[in-house]
Amino acid sequence: MSRETELRNLALSLVDEFYENQGQGILNNLNKRTYGNLSSDREAVLTSIGESLSEYQDEDGNEMTAEERAAALSFVKKEIWGYGLIDDLIHDKTISDIKIHDAGHIRIKREGRRETSNLAFPSEAAYQSFVTRLLERNKVNLGTANAIQTFTDAEQEDFILRLAVISGLLIVGGSPCVVIRKIPKNKYSLQELEQMGMFSEQSSQQDDGEEIIDPYISVEHLQFDLLLHRMIRGKGILFTGKGASGKTTLMNACLEKIPETDSVMICQENAELFDLNHPDLIAAHVMINGGDSKVSYNLGDLTRVALLVDLDRVIVGEVKEGSEAAGLSKASMTGHKCWTSVHGESCEMAVEKMADYISQATGYGNREALKQLLGFEYVVHLRDFRVDEVVRIADFDHEKGKLVLEKVYPFTKEEP
Repeated sequence: MSRETELRNLALSLVDEFYENQGQGILNNLNKRTYGNLSSDREAVLTSIGESLSEYQDEDGNEMTAEERAAALSFVKKEIWGYGLIDDLIHDKTISDIKIHDAGHIRIKREGRRETSNLAFPSEAAYQSFVTRLLERNKVNLGTANAIQTFTDAEQEDFILRLAVISGLLIVGGSPCVVIRKIPKNKYSLQELEQMGMFSEQSSQQDDGEEIIDPYISVEHLQFDLLLHRMIRGKGILFTGKGASGKTTLMNACLEKIPETDSVMICQENAELFDLNHPDLIAAHVMINGGDSKVSYNLGDLTRVALLVDLDRVIVGEVKEGSEAAGLSKASMTGHKCWTSVHGESCEMAVEKMADYISQATGYGNREALKQLLGFEYVVHLRDFRVDEVVRIADFDHEKGKLVLEKVYPFTKEEP
């Protein structure tokens, strides 16, 4: 066992001991609202534990060095006020997703590639304790009646965390599963996404003599810059791809380019889409009933409200069911510029999925449901954090009963 692992395990035992000794004291009263506001109590806790560390000796009777005590206290801080073993993963900017299958199996997605972390909880009991504290910290109850919980932690300085916890009652083997999606608070700009390779095809060709007064990205991607301008000022955008493909990231970057003269409302499950600089933007999120409360407001409710407000643009974070798709399509057909995202393997499949959602809510056949999507103009598909296809909804083919989709990206290469 490495010295780092020994120090981490020592920190775990000290934290467990401190929790037990405090009873109903300060640590048991830490919650989502007060965790970050206990600077004086934090110092008292760390001082007390630091004094305990001065009594520890190794097998040869040697006292801990100052560096080892500092390292152990750092682990203690992460256990109580951070995310313990995975705290460094939480704050690693190259990691977008964390999935904990059990005590010894932690998977991460780093720069679009999945890999196994070299971290592991010392025991299943330690992992269960981690899950319990995670839930308590976020005021979430996991039990037989609510064995799947999703929630957001927006208290971290660098990331908004979207979490899902599945109880061991539903998992073969009995160990709970924790899934964490990280949304940067300092969101990426379009230029940063370009540097990360999201817009991979280079072209210096300029269409129809159109000039860009306010370039979004570099001249190496001039043609894609023109496309971005057209999409953002166009009727509406449907972003699609599988989970963690970059849909929310790209949408967030595009939000920064919405004109300040436009009035905007964002409707979303979690506070992932935001723009702190736009002067006329309402960012709303759902409210799910908890405990004995029967009060809740879903995305369908928020979208209906958007139709009653003086708005130019309505943006829904992600469409997952019929009422959301129907409400947004209604907004798009009444002159609002609408953006949303939906899971899909291609642009065409995303359009069909949206039509299915609309049919579920309205009873329309596929033909009529597809017509409701004429209020959108562009469909953008992402794969592995790269835009790989963009189509334009040009018209509706009444003979075939389908939307006319024009592929506008990848760009057609001119013949030599």
